Amino acid sequence: MLDQDFAFSDAPPQIAVQRLFELSEAELRETVNACARAYLSESPLHPKGAGGSMAWMEGTKVIRSVMIPKGWKIENPGNQPRVVSPDGKHAITVICGDEHTGNPTRTPMTRNKKGRQTSQGVSYNVKQTELFPVSREELQRYAPHGDQTLWILLFYVDKAAGEVRYELSRPINMSETEKVDDWEPRFIMPSLKLGDNIDPQGPEPSSDIDIPVIPRS
Repeated sequence: MLDQDFAFSDAPPQIAVQRLFELSEAELRETVNACARAYLSESPLHPKGAGGSMAWMEGTKVIRSVMIPKGWKIENPGNQPRVVSPDGKHAITVICGDEHTGNPTRTPMTRNKKGRQTSQGVSYNVKQTELFPVSREELQRYAPHGDQTLWILLFYVDKAAGEVRYELSRPINMSETEKVDDWEPRFIMPSLKLGDNIDPQGPEPSSDIDIPVIPRS
């Protein structure tokens, strides 16, 4: 059950995410590990940019497999893959970010342009921010109602630094180039080191699960 009256300003991001979404740090790591494995599997024979696409697809699959047993459901508005909370008020989608992802001193952007579904989610998030002010300086309370709040699991595979940086953040603005360029709040997680934490074989296959899909209206 989502804790919708949880003051998370002073909580570590791992605790905030656990309380808000019943999503553990280990489950987030599992998802991001899958993204990294897929990204690093790109070969010279793949089309250019295939690594990012494969990472996005694999991350989407894993976050869904993690959340579905908790009552979350699959939704694909405008072909944007999401996993939606049991009460329908929270949605999470996986998206590739830029090099500032996971850096608390910089503001990341999505790597690619986002479409109408992200734009609509941003617009709703902005309204929620106006109704329920969220800032780093004041007590942060999240009490959504009436519609669906979009959250983005943003990740960036940094080969040069040998790490994967990631965060689960709420988008609140889109740039003129149609990329998300502002977020509040940002739940920045500890980075994962490539090689040490990334199992190239991936986890053992899980047992079959019943996949609930929200039908198109």
